[in-house]
Amino acid sequence: MKNPTLLLLAAFCLPLSAAAADFTSLRPGARANALGTAFSTVAGDAAAVFYNPANLTTLTDLEVRGETGRRLAPGAPEGESSLTYIRPVPDTRNKVAGIGYYAVRQKGGYDLDSLTFATGDRTVMKYFQQPVYYGWAFKLLSLRYPEKTHFGLGFDAGLQLENNSGVKTALVLSNAYLGLGKALSTITLGNSYRIKNTVLLADLRARGSYSEIFLGAEQDLFNGLVQARAGKGLSLGGGRYLALGLGVNTLPWTIDATWSIPWAGYNENSGYYGFNVGYRFGAATFSEKLVGDAARKAEALKAQIDDLRVQKANLESSIATERVNKSMLETDVTMMQGRMREMETNLKDLQVQALEQQFKKENPKPVKRYVPPPPERWPRLHKAAAGETLRSIASKYYGNPSLWERIYEANEKNISKGLPVEGAVLTIPAPPPSGAR
Repeated sequence: MKNPTLLLLAAFCLPLSAAAADFTSLRPGARANALGTAFSTVAGDAAAVFYNPANLTTLTDLEVRGETGRRLAPGAPEGESSLTYIRPVPDTRNKVAGIGYYAVRQKGGYDLDSLTFATGDRTVMKYFQQPVYYGWAFKLLSLRYPEKTHFGLGFDAGLQLENNSGVKTALVLSNAYLGLGKALSTITLGNSYRIKNTVLLADLRARGSYSEIFLGAEQDLFNGLVQARAGKGLSLGGGRYLALGLGVNTLPWTIDATWSIPWAGYNENSGYYGFNVGYRFGAATFSEKLVGDAARKAEALKAQIDDLRVQKANLESSIATERVNKSMLETDVTMMQGRMREMETNLKDLQVQALEQQFKKENPKPVKRYVPPPPERWPRLHKAAAGETLRSIASKYYGNPSLWERIYEANEKNISKGLPVEGAVLTIPAPPPSGAR
């Protein structure tokens, strides 16, 4: 795996716990095990009959697939095999049925055989216009221990949603059996996200009080001819390992191989090795599919080019029309601007006239009336300056120096040797009446 993106994804998918799983928790499929069994949202694979029957509706051809594998565990290795048969339901759109057989043989006399009858369909959400995948399965199980054998009847049910951004979410109830003497019911919440040619997967699986997250990643190479995979291995007996795998789509044949790298070292007795082969009846070969995809892409590009040409012609016609309209509008705008300037001049004249009339109305010419002068206020105060005499002060206020005695009588305390004290404030009494002068 020289692709750096895939190496990064492989590091992301390293095991996260050392929890052991008994052989009733094992899942079939070389591709699924290479992805760490994070398979509830994987479309277009016949192993969906074992993981999420809702994804059966993503298969469009009659298909048969067989698988064999071996899982290592300290002291009790096990071998397993599976066989699936998928067929679209005739005269029913989107509905697909499938049969899956899975067998496990573990050293020590622990055996498991299950037979699954599943069907899947899909619809479109009315308000969101997104597909909804749903499906169910009826199951028969034979679980054999050295001391006892159990037979059970059970069912699976799955639901999956997806959006245009490459995100898928699935909810699956599986292994809901009756008659086994132990509870195997498992709830899986799965999510996946596609980034160009890479898919990242994560399943949260809960059975009873135990839950675990399984991680996986897959990248398409060489236009989908080869898929490189990595995932957290589904352990048996406590061993931890990184699962790796390759898939080859030489349609109508599909081939998947899985091997493992023990996390504690190559001497650890743990891991999974599996191989499966499938055949899709009536499916186009890889080269036909590649040519068909290229032809469809070419036709789509041609249609886009034709649409762009039509849009270009329409835009050019619109531009020519807009240019004519622009010329007419420019003429109209010039005329309107001339009229607007004329109206602005008239408006200014009217505004000036209105202001003049308003001013005349609010400010009429005043009527001239005689207003008598205010009466003089007496007494007055006078600060004596150097060189002043009582006669000069009387002349200043009364216009008659002979009236100096009135000032003397009112300010005797501020008079020294017949002269006012310099800087003293004198009280100037009112002048005598005109007849008394």
